[in-house]
Amino acid sequence: MKNVELLNPYTLGNIVLKNRIVMAPMTRSRATGNIPNELMAEFYGQRAAAGLIITEGTSPSPNGLGYSRIPGIFSGVQVEGWKKITNAAHSKNGKIFVQLMHTGRIGNPANLPEGAKILAPSAVKPAGQIWTDALGLQDYPVPTAMTIEEINYTKQEYITAASNAIIAGFDGIELHGANGYLLEQFLSPASNRRNDNYGDSIENRCRFLLEVIGGAVEAIGKERSVFAYLLMG
Repeated sequence: MKNVELLNPYTLGNIVLKNRIVMAPMTRSRATGNIPNELMAEFYGQRAAAGLIITEGTSPSPNGLGYSRIPGIFSGVQVEGWKKITNAAHSKNGKIFVQLMHTGRIGNPANLPEGAKILAPSAVKPAGQIWTDALGLQDYPVPTAMTIEEINYTKQEYITAASNAIIAGFDGIELHGANGYLLEQFLSPASNRRNDNYGDSIENRCRFLLEVIGGAVEAIGKERSVFAYLLMG
């Protein structure tokens, strides 16, 4: 009986999923130049038997491309690339959400495009190393502590990315709020040592996340089934 229920349709918000199987995000690092491509369209199309696919982590900002070859959704070229992928999923009656993931301090300048920088709530260096295609394994650098202007700009990047997701044909978005990336960096007192409205108390540390969620919902509407999910763990 449980197997039958798993394969039954399920209504998520205003989206009807053909079954209750959800494909979790799995970073593949196949987006050469940070642009979604044909190989990625083939990958997601092959998995569209699931009721819902949640994509690999996708940056809303050049500053959030901390890993090698992860995709973004902040440029027109990237949006066009994602259209191939959403079309592949929809052609098999699948639904697909994009996972918005800004890496924040988890990155290295060698992985970023020209003009981008490693930002975080505070200038606290993570332990460990990260792979770069250009230089191999590299230490994490000390990130640049975000100014209020940079916080506001980054919030707008998330909001624009949510709008871009709808243009690209996604059925909704997921906000990645765990695993040490930017949203969790604001939540954690280990990485957020600010003493302004975005730090210190738990209420202040939650402010950035809540403002991003609110802005995204306002931008694309509840009817677009924004799926703001906080993955703590």
